[in-house]
Amino acid sequence: MTTERKNGFCVAYDVKETVDKGLGVFASEPIKQGSIVWRHVPGQCTVYDEKSFNAMIDKMAPDEIVYELAHMLVLRGISECEIRYHDEGALINHASPANLATNNGKPVTNPLDTTSHRYIQDVTTALLADQYALAATRDIDRGEEFSTDYAAECEEPEFFELIYEQSGVEESYVNTW
Repeated sequence: MTTERKNGFCVAYDVKETVDKGLGVFASEPIKQGSIVWRHVPGQCTVYDEKSFNAMIDKMAPDEIVYELAHMLVLRGISECEIRYHDEGALINHASPANLATNNGKPVTNPLDTTSHRYIQDVTTALLADQYALAATRDIDRGEEFSTDYAAECEEPEFFELIYEQSGVEESYVNTW
């Protein structure tokens, strides 16, 4: 029998205020290199393509758009979709070097067909594979903040520039990392 998790964390963790990044996620126990720390779980993310994302933010105020953009990721290898996380994994902050990486940085080997009418559903299904899980790149001490290198793990779709321009949002405000 499989039990659905309410969030994607596979280890004990704490959420607390950081010195300079707002909230962050911290290890409550020592974690060995290679351990999966966080993974996607059903119901804890929403996948948008350009059309559905624009429809979602169409009636939002600029500060609401900033909030959404700041909590979205566009993973390398599935760059036609934005992913909005709904669990505390969204609080993992940026650092370089980071102590977490997408399945230890293994490249996406099976690119998805962006022309398929099932693309968003296919992306949602693909995220559940451990290929997109966050694993420890080194041993992590108890009390250490989890981090990932957004610049290495993510990319920004070209249409975000238009969103910034149309909504009056400054990209530097969204990407404070």
